Amino acid sequence: MLPNHTLRNRYKIIKLLGSGSFGITYLAEDLDLPDHPLCVVKKLRQTQSQEELKIFINFFDKEAKALYRLGRECSQIPQLFAHFEEGGEFYLVQEYIDGHDLSQEIFSGNKLSEAKVKEILIEVLEVLTIIHNKNIIHRDIKAQNLMRRNSDGKIVLIDFGTVKEISKLTVNPQEPTKVTVVIGTSGYMPIEQLNGYPKLSSDVYAVGMLGIYALTGIRPQDLPKDPNTFEVIWRDQVSVSPFLLSVLDKMVRSNFKERYQTAGEAWQALTAPSFEPTRITASSESTQQTPTSLPLSISPISHFSVANRRFLIGAGVLLSLIVGMGLFFINFSRRSTIDVQLVCPETPLPPLPSTGARQLGIATVYGFSDEKQPTGKGIIVFPDKQHGGNIRFDGELKSGKFDGCGSYTYGNGDRYVGQFVDNHFQGMGKFIYSNGCEYIGYYEKSKRTGQGTCRLKDDSYLSGIWQDNKLKVSNQTCICK
Repeated sequence: MLPNHTLRNRYKIIKLLGSGSFGITYLAEDLDLPDHPLCVVKKLRQTQSQEELKIFINFFDKEAKALYRLGRECSQIPQLFAHFEEGGEFYLVQEYIDGHDLSQEIFSGNKLSEAKVKEILIEVLEVLTIIHNKNIIHRDIKAQNLMRRNSDGKIVLIDFGTVKEISKLTVNPQEPTKVTVVIGTSGYMPIEQLNGYPKLSSDVYAVGMLGIYALTGIRPQDLPKDPNTFEVIWRDQVSVSPFLLSVLDKMVRSNFKERYQTAGEAWQALTAPSFEPTRITASSESTQQTPTSLPLSISPISHFSVANRRFLIGAGVLLSLIVGMGLFFINFSRRSTIDVQLVCPETPLPPLPSTGARQLGIATVYGFSDEKQPTGKGIIVFPDKQHGGNIRFDGELKSGKFDGCGSYTYGNGDRYVGQFVDNHFQGMGKFIYSNGCEYIGYYEKSKRTGQGTCRLKDDSYLSGIWQDNKLKVSNQTCICK
């Protein structure tokens, strides 16, 4: 199409942006909206073969449906504005991203710092987690398909002409149907994708190769491979932490079964925090506070009021806890239970012992091995000034600090069951609210940060990756009244 050509009497073509195997992309302006904002028009490339055309149309239709769903949920995926046929041609119109693609940051001969590479990987995996949790494979992740938006500096994942829903890949789960068109970019495609059987972990491989490219300055297609194992040889080209080496190695394993299976798994591994002791000294309802060391005056862990506060969950965990824990799905759904195995088992609270109580400041203590700095297992009861009544802790202490597995019950009946470290909710935990709501997931220093699920009173769910008590990427919150 030439400049000034108008589609549907609305989208005026300005210039050609680029072309690929499945379409031609133009910059256009929307004449129906005030100030004629810019947009992107993508036209399906015509072919001579009718059979091939049907395949292209099928992919084009899938792109439109996927973009519509994903763009509405994530600000780092372009929104779909229109999808139509005109004059025998197929078009879609989507959000224009003002910025530059990452090929201006990641290119041959340029080595980025470990901190910068990790930052890029984390952000890309966050966006990709949204996609993977809808069972969609992108299949062409590379620097050119990642835009750095000028307005906020965030990375936007573009070019969804290659998406494919897993549910459409198979008729019989035991006998997968081979994809007839291999899509992707040399160097970023693992073996199973080259053979026509892409998986979610194929995208993880591509992101890992992008990270290695950014660290080494060597294009993925130029990196050597072990002739016996087909593993990428790259470690000798960089000097980075063993932690990042280990994560990237697992992301790009030749055997897809040995990789992180989803972007969410890789994100968890890359963001796994270290357990460095930190003491909270100031009370705040916007952050969850933990008690000071016993036997000093105890202030309870603050949490959001059930009636009128946000309830969010999440967490960071040690890398060793991630393997085998599984992932949640980022979506609203209805299920009867939250299918997650807690590290610390949830058990009914036994009655308080009739004997063996002793006073330790304002607390009544049962059990533990040390009189002044309680250690081991036992029960502590102390006043809950926020809700009235008493707080009861059943679990493990180390030198007077909550550390290990435990149950923390508030005066209003709300209860946390899970892991503690250095007076923090830390690791895998479950929060059961007295009004019927429930949260389960990971905590980091008493803040919900990581994979987590919120179940409301009507049994609807909101799940995904959270940070600082907010759902990442979409910034959604979970309200329970």
